[in-house]
Amino acid sequence: MSEEQHKAPGLKLGRIGGVPVYLSSSWFIITAVITVSMGVQLSQAALIPAVGAYLMGFACAVAIAVAVLVHEVAHAMVARAFKWPDAHIVLTLMGGHTQFGSFKASPGASLWVALAGPLSNFVLAGLGWGIGELVELNIYAQLLLDFGVYANLLLGAFNALPGLPLDGGRLVESIVWKATGSQFKGTIASAWVGRVIAAGVVFAFVLWPYLRGTQVQLVTAVVGLLVAVFMWQATTALIRHSRMMLNLPTVIAADLMRPASAMASAASVADVLMRRAQRGGEIILVDQRGMPVGVIDQAALARVGQPQADSVPALAVSRALGEGAVVAEDSDGRELIDYLASVPTAEYAVISNRGAVVGLLHQNDIIKAVTGRKK
Repeated sequence: MSEEQHKAPGLKLGRIGGVPVYLSSSWFIITAVITVSMGVQLSQAALIPAVGAYLMGFACAVAIAVAVLVHEVAHAMVARAFKWPDAHIVLTLMGGHTQFGSFKASPGASLWVALAGPLSNFVLAGLGWGIGELVELNIYAQLLLDFGVYANLLLGAFNALPGLPLDGGRLVESIVWKATGSQFKGTIASAWVGRVIAAGVVFAFVLWPYLRGTQVQLVTAVVGLLVAVFMWQATTALIRHSRMMLNLPTVIAADLMRPASAMASAASVADVLMRRAQRGGEIILVDQRGMPVGVIDQAALARVGQPQADSVPALAVSRALGEGAVVAEDSDGRELIDYLASVPTAEYAVISNRGAVVGLLHQNDIIKAVTGRKK
């Protein structure tokens, strides 16, 4: 899908290496939090005047944004080497992310693309440390440089942890992927490690200081909780999607359909009642071309009295089928799901290889099979 086909995820800042960069409105929230928290800390430390402290706080927020941007650009550039399509970068409340179009990855490529981000932050931290050792700076520049080194080290180290949605999670994913041949099994395993890390973040930033009897820093606790909640939500989505994709090969129209037979749409309710007595099952009405046009509605059928059965057309007691709501009984997997998603209806007539109507497929039954839900 081209960039023009995507709804813009935020304010477009431009392109880096041909990759579009967007600024989400949520970025301003974290910028305000960092500006205020850093300003308060610097003011209390009395290192610089109050006005300068808050300006320095804003500069620190920008430094974090630059670190995140370099991180995401590294992802995008390595992905380009592997010909991953339609990359675009978004800076957000939780830092940022790089999105790609549909493609088929390999374990090795996925790992290299993921590790490029943390590595870029370690390089930035090293450069910053080197500059600090070689050049004598004033207090403002030194504070900003020290913060940049610390921020890049923290960003790189945290993202290198081996659990999704962190970049290091691709290591666990790739190992399981290589061992099982299934990326989705690797994603589930790595997402569970990510959940453990999320719980660890809450423990380290909130519970551990409390258990030690030290004061819990409000800003630190809030940021830690935000990160943990974000990670938990992301891993939940990854696990749900991966389980759904693992279920796709088991989704076969013939296994999910309800038995059905066809009747001419010109039939009467009396004809329908006779067919039900003879065969049972669902009844699908077809037009003169043999195309399914409706499904007999049992509730509507029950409201027609026996005296009126000969005069009431079967179409009057049917639910209309959407145009093209026909699938082959041996349809399965992703192709079946993609096709059904393109047809605006909740029911589908199932056709045998000989062209005969053999069943009725309900959207809810498909959803249950794909998601693994029992109800």
